[in-house]
Amino acid sequence: MKISVVIVAHIPAKYEAPMSAQLQELYGGVVHADTELSAQGLAAAPAPDPANLPDYRNHYYGMLLENAVVQSVLAAEQAGADAVVVNCFDDPGVRAARSVATIAVFGICEPSLHIACQLGRTIGALVPDLPGQVGYVRQQIADHGLGDRLLPGGVRTEGKPFVESQPESDTHPEAMAERLRHGAKGLVRDGADVVLVACGGLGGVCDRVGLHHLTVDERLVPMVTPLPVALKHAEAMVELQRAQGFPIPSQAHDGFRLSPEDRARIQDGFGVPCNNAPQVEE
Repeated sequence: MKISVVIVAHIPAKYEAPMSAQLQELYGGVVHADTELSAQGLAAAPAPDPANLPDYRNHYYGMLLENAVVQSVLAAEQAGADAVVVNCFDDPGVRAARSVATIAVFGICEPSLHIACQLGRTIGALVPDLPGQVGYVRQQIADHGLGDRLLPGGVRTEGKPFVESQPESDTHPEAMAERLRHGAKGLVRDGADVVLVACGGLGGVCDRVGLHHLTVDERLVPMVTPLPVALKHAEAMVELQRAQGFPIPSQAHDGFRLSPEDRARIQDGFGVPCNNAPQVEE
């Protein structure tokens, strides 16, 4: 099986192979030994800058980002992927991609929320310290019908502005991990049974240092990081699809997938090239 991980940033083609190798090294033990993980970047995106991370809460930026994600999903499909995981807790472009791609497409928010609910009755969540992030994730949880599972006041920030902690985590991931560990213990002592790291970046730091559970007052508590959960979820769903034949997702009502003819008609109307593979610089 081949699972493509869409990285929500522009990645020149020459970096995709080493990033794929990093994914395989970090998460190869989560999926089956014969499952191949690969990294897929966006064809174009603004240059990464921690100071510009609040862009994600801007609706115009979000619209452009979703379009770029969909194009990367279609490129992964053309390259032979069996499933795609979009590595951003916003799940950008996932619903749109499911309406046009013929392979399974998942974000990291929905799978990790539901696995957290299977690990504990009351959820706490840790998010980057960014403007509006606490309210955004609280609303995500409510939108998935899980608001009553959230600890009151249970979405909390990492404890250091993300514009500072994100660059620091590249070279000193232990510092961020320690802040997350401290925040997680506070959530548990306030009533959470399970802690969800509600961010792909924060979750990746926990994965790198092996922070997946903690002991609080002699009780063992899971810390759910979203990407490994989403990878295993995607793998399991494709296996169920192959074994039982059910469509992913449902094709009823607003989930229906465009026919090739309708897809071509709509793309032509909007001036979108019918060759959906993004042109990534060498």
